Amino acid sequence: MSLEQRLPEGDDAPRRRIDAVALLPSAATLGNLLGGVIAILFCLLSIRGLFGDVPLREFGPRLSELFPSYLAVGAYLLLLSMLFDALDGRLARLARRTTEFGGQLDSIADIVSFGAAPVVLFLTVLLHRTVLPGGEAGPVGQIEWRLGLIGALVYVSCAAIRLARYNVENVRGESGQKKFSGLPVPAAAAGMASVLILHEDLIHSELLAWAGTIRMALGPLLLCLGLLMVSRFDYVHVFNVYVRRDQPPSHLIVIVVFFAMAWWWAQILLVALAYTYIISGLVLNIVGNKRAERLPERKPDESSIDLN
Repeated sequence: MSLEQRLPEGDDAPRRRIDAVALLPSAATLGNLLGGVIAILFCLLSIRGLFGDVPLREFGPRLSELFPSYLAVGAYLLLLSMLFDALDGRLARLARRTTEFGGQLDSIADIVSFGAAPVVLFLTVLLHRTVLPGGEAGPVGQIEWRLGLIGALVYVSCAAIRLARYNVENVRGESGQKKFSGLPVPAAAAGMASVLILHEDLIHSELLAWAGTIRMALGPLLLCLGLLMVSRFDYVHVFNVYVRRDQPPSHLIVIVVFFAMAWWWAQILLVALAYTYIISGLVLNIVGNKRAERLPERKPDESSIDLN
């Protein structure tokens, strides 16, 4: 018996049907989803011994520095997914087609690209670096793997909770929204992807000691990012607050500095941008709480008291 045959008919069982969807916003959301899926595919290529971490020299020397391994390509794909994620909302408002379907599709894409894919990338790094050539992990590798697995499971669980909470608490859409409650899932994924990109760059630059230090911090970092996602710290909506409004001409120097740093060391720039935003939420909430504590309690105005 099919599902339609089992459902009762009549006014007590209304059926909801999607007649049409906005093409461009939905296509951007699917681009977000496919970016995460292909990032996971590059993790599989990296794990496979035959294709493991082959330098991509055919793109030229400069691009080979940016994409030294399959893991680096996968991490960059997550940043590309972030671009699609930012575009779908803008396109939906331009087309005046912000729908519940688009919101649900966006959350499904986000849990893959910004929840599962960063975790798979991280676990792939651990598999590469903690397992000995003989196929068995040493004592340090076993501890690092177990701690990393705990952080990964907490992260992906918190990402799912954060997205579900966002869907429930933001039923009116994000038009006019100035802040988020909790670290946005794309920002958490950017924090993880940027560190992974830097790790791969250090590995292929023969700075193994620095790369090892970063790798050992990845598990606790995942745990912290997961907890920030489900926290109640307020994070500014960068696009709605800063990008849309007019800026003074002096702010053009920021763009010049941005491109200069991108040319000098793009990996460091990505880490700096991601963690400036992540830390900003903590700083702004601490400053806001201290200001609230310093404000004196407001006494009732005696002139406004009704004596009758």
